[in-house]
Amino acid sequence: MSVMTAPGQTVFARWKDGYYYPAVVDEVAENNVKVSFLDGHMGFASKGHVVQLQEAFQTMQLQGNWQNHGIFFKGRLNSQEPMMMYYNDGDVEQIELKQLRGIRPGEPIIWKQAARFIFVGVAVGVAICRIRKAKKKRG
Repeated sequence: MSVMTAPGQTVFARWKDGYYYPAVVDEVAENNVKVSFLDGHMGFASKGHVVQLQEAFQTMQLQGNWQNHGIFFKGRLNSQEPMMMYYNDGDVEQIELKQLRGIRPGEPIIWKQAARFIFVGVAVGVAICRIRKAKKKRG
């Protein structure tokens, strides 16, 4: 964190999945910051995982929640009003701050999320194999 944060300030704070989401600072303690994320969740982030808005806009790899459907895509943001997200695939949309998330370049996301996708993929693969075996026994 390059600049001190204060209660009421809007920042990007790191969530459990490793991404940074917009949040409002509730309390500042010695080592961490209590925040209310704009999606309604509350949490704590270490001071090193809290980023000022302008710094986030300039240095983070930002992703937008495309049409608020819960699917995030990489893009470039103009941080002026109205905010516009220019997605890497060429799509453009007006976006609200609460629809953004970011990651610091070189900082890994939490692999728990990736592991969940791998587990689901393996479970689907096992189910398909069982269906095929059952079909061969009948056929």
